Amino acid sequence: MKQIKILLTVTGFFFTANLHSQDSHYWTQQYGTKSMLLSGSVIGGVEDLGAVYYNPARLSVASGTAFLLSANVYELNTIKIDDVFGNSKNASTTSFRGVPTLAAGTFKIKKLPKHFFAYAFITRQNSDYNLSYQNEVYQDVIASLPGNEYFGAAVNIQSSSSQQWTSVCWSYALSPKFSVGVTTNYSLNKQNKGNTIGLQALSESNEVALYRYTRNYSYSNNGLLWKIGTSATLKNWLLGLTITTPLVSLGGNGSYKFEEFFSPIAGTSTFPPTYSTTNQTGLALKYKSPLSIGFGVTRNIGKNKIHFSAEWFSSISKYTMMSTADKLSQSNPQDTIKFTLVDNEKSVLNAGIGAEFYINKKISGFASFCTDFSSISEDQTRFVERKPEAGDGTWSSDFYHVGGGFVLNLNGADITLGVTHTGANLTIPRPFNFPDNPSQPIFNTNDVANARWDRWRFVFSFSFPFLKNYTKKLTGDKEEDK
Repeated sequence: MKQIKILLTVTGFFFTANLHSQDSHYWTQQYGTKSMLLSGSVIGGVEDLGAVYYNPARLSVASGTAFLLSANVYELNTIKIDDVFGNSKNASTTSFRGVPTLAAGTFKIKKLPKHFFAYAFITRQNSDYNLSYQNEVYQDVIASLPGNEYFGAAVNIQSSSSQQWTSVCWSYALSPKFSVGVTTNYSLNKQNKGNTIGLQALSESNEVALYRYTRNYSYSNNGLLWKIGTSATLKNWLLGLTITTPLVSLGGNGSYKFEEFFSPIAGTSTFPPTYSTTNQTGLALKYKSPLSIGFGVTRNIGKNKIHFSAEWFSSISKYTMMSTADKLSQSNPQDTIKFTLVDNEKSVLNAGIGAEFYINKKISGFASFCTDFSSISEDQTRFVERKPEAGDGTWSSDFYHVGGGFVLNLNGADITLGVTHTGANLTIPRPFNFPDNPSQPIFNTNDVANARWDRWRFVFSFSFPFLKNYTKKLTGDKEEDK
C-alpha cells in the first residue's frame, strides 16, 4: 500500500493553510463601541472604554460612561477551498456565533480623587475551526493490486484558540492638555491544533488495507504585560503614543499526541505493518510576545473627525516553545517519534484610518479601513506537514479590515449598529485528485487549490449608566439631580 503512504504525505500539504488566523495577526480584534466601527484607528482619540486597550491615558479625558458592554457582536465565518481534491470537489465550513469582545467599567478610589481607574475583560483570541472532507471511489487506484478497488479517505482538521485578558487601568491628567496611563493585563492563552486522516482500500479479492493517523498538540500559558500610554490635546488635534511590553510569563505547560497505525494487504506494500503511538503531557512551555509601539492622531474638522493610527510590532527570533521526549515506535524500533514546537515572528507595521461623520445631534456615521499583516513567513513549517519541527503560526496571508455603521445617542446611552468585514485568499498545493477515469493521476504536484476566508461581524453594542445617581457616585460627581 505504498500509494496510501504517499497519499497521507501529500494530504499534509493541503492543510498548511490550517485556517486559524489570529495567532499571527495583531489587529484582528477591535474593542469598544465607536472603536470597532473605526477599525481600531483610535490610539490618539479613543472616546469610550476601549481606552483600556488602545490608550490608557485617554481614560482621564474620555467622556465614557460608567459601564460598557460590547457583548452583542455576531460573527459569520466562512472558509471555502475550491478544487481541493480535483474535479470541482470543494471543502467548506461556515459558523455563526456571538462573540463577546469587551466588557469594561470604571471605578474610583476616594483617596485619589484626581486619578481614574477602569477594569476590562478582553477577548484577544477566540476561534474554533473544524474542517472535514471524505470521499470514496471505485477505481484502479493501487497499481500493485489487480482490478479496481474501493478506495476512500476521510480528513479532519481542527484548530481552537482562546486568549483572554483581565485588565486594570489607571490614568492621570498631568494638565488639562496632557495625561498618562498604564493598563496591567493578565493574559491566559490556550491553543489546540490537530488533524486526523483515515484511508482504506478494499480489493477485488475482498482484502482490506487500513491507515489511521492522528497528531495534535495543545498548550496553556499565563502571564502579565503592560500598556503604557500618553495623550496630548493641541487645539483641534488629539495625539497618542503607546508602548506595550512583551509578556512576562508566569507559567505554562503543553501536551503532544501521536498515533499511526498501518495494516497492509500481504505482498502489496514495501512498508511494514505499523503501530506507533505516544501521548505526552506536562511538557515545559516557553511563550513570548512582541514589543509594540503605537502612535495615533485624531483631527477635528468642524463636527467631523478623522482618525489615523499605526503600530509597530517587533520581531521575535526563533526559539523552542515546547519539545517532546524521543519515543521509539512500538512496531518499528528504528523509527523515533519526536516533535519540537518553535516560534519565529517577523516585525509588522499596521496602519488604519477612520472617519466619523456628524449627521445630527443623535446620529453619527462611521467608516474605516486598516491593515492586519501576518507576522509569520511564507516558508514556515506548519504543524500539519508531519515534520518533527513545526512553527506555532498558521496563516501567512495578510488581512484587511473594513467597517462602518452608526451610533445613536439616546438619553445618555450610546447604541452602536454596524458591520465589519475581513477577508483573505491563499493559493495552496492540491493534495490529490480522486480519479474519475483510469488515465487520471491521483497525484499531480503542479495542481493548486484556492482557499478563501471571510469574516463578517454584525455589531449591536451599547454603553450606558445603570442608574443616574449610581453613575454620579462612581464618577465622583456630587451635584444633586434637578
